[in-house]
Amino acid sequence: MVASSLHRLGVALLAATALLLPVASAQTACNGHQEFCSRSYSNVSIVGTHNSYGVRAGSIAANQNYTIETQLDDGIRLLQVQGHMNGDELHLCHTLCLLLDGGTFTSYLSTVKTWLDANPNEVVTILMVNSDGISPSVWAQSYEDSGIKSLVYTPPSTPVAYDAWPTYQELISAGTRVVSFLAQNADTSAVPYLLDEFTNVWETPYGQTDNSFPCNVDRVTGSADNKMYLVNHYLDVNTTIFGQTVPVPATAALEETNALTGTGSLGAQASTCLAEHGFYPTFTLVDYYDIGNGSVFEYAAQLNGVNYVPVEIGNGTTTTSSSSGGSSSSGGSSKGGTSASADSGAAATTSRAGLAAVGALGVLSAVLAL
Repeated sequence: MVASSLHRLGVALLAATALLLPVASAQTACNGHQEFCSRSYSNVSIVGTHNSYGVRAGSIAANQNYTIETQLDDGIRLLQVQGHMNGDELHLCHTLCLLLDGGTFTSYLSTVKTWLDANPNEVVTILMVNSDGISPSVWAQSYEDSGIKSLVYTPPSTPVAYDAWPTYQELISAGTRVVSFLAQNADTSAVPYLLDEFTNVWETPYGQTDNSFPCNVDRVTGSADNKMYLVNHYLDVNTTIFGQTVPVPATAALEETNALTGTGSLGAQASTCLAEHGFYPTFTLVDYYDIGNGSVFEYAAQLNGVNYVPVEIGNGTTTTSSSSGGSSSSGGSSKGGTSASADSGAAATTSRAGLAAVGALGVLSAVLAL
């Protein structure tokens, strides 16, 4: 009888321990590192994908090789998007939906929500370019329809000063693991979780066509003091199409652009920023993050002062992102994501046809780099 009671007690204790394990796990690592749990959101440097939805082999408007799931699996924690209305739906398009249509914002957010549900110790930032001035309520509808609204962070007041952001552990424990910035036309009185980017974050110049990558304040509302900042570290090259000069990703230079050290590298720009501003950027935006086979993540680890553990980048395949010569990493095992797989010739033809159809090349040079 005593033995039986002790056995039942042991089983009960084991069950209780099992129930506690997820809680303990949530306290041992935040975005992959125990060190981040006690740090404020602003004091952790993360890597983001420029036009994260822009995955299409051969398209001049593409900026990435791998799907959102693979980007997140690999360690991307800032997802930048650009929205335009396509009919009565909000789509993710690079300048024009005829140029590159990444699908609806609702579908995109549903993918991110599924990934976050499977990764409960991760915090993701979404940065929305809203150059058409689409109402915040339209963006918010996609948050509601996708279910991701249940995970959003809403600060008690805005703007949020650099030293006033919650810690990673606080965000995770509260279940508010999605921080969202709207670059234009934000209205926190109407949608409090779509934060105005430039009152909270300033940016360095974008659309660079030389590898000097300055760290001066380029876009901000009010003073840059006591704000987080984002460095735009993607290099463009001017290309002539139908007589118009258009900036497109400089894929031939990606190994140097995404490198840890050297002229035009991530590390070089970070050193410039540290010297000028006294602290490292919270956000770094890159093209084709997989080029360099993990160098962008090693860069982030160095900025954060944590150990870098190399992992397989991409999904185990090799793909050429454009005819300029950039190629992704390759490996043996699949991580479950997919690369840009559309026929490059067909995609390029579609892109050119779309451009011709709308007569929009005259404006591309001003907006393709956004």
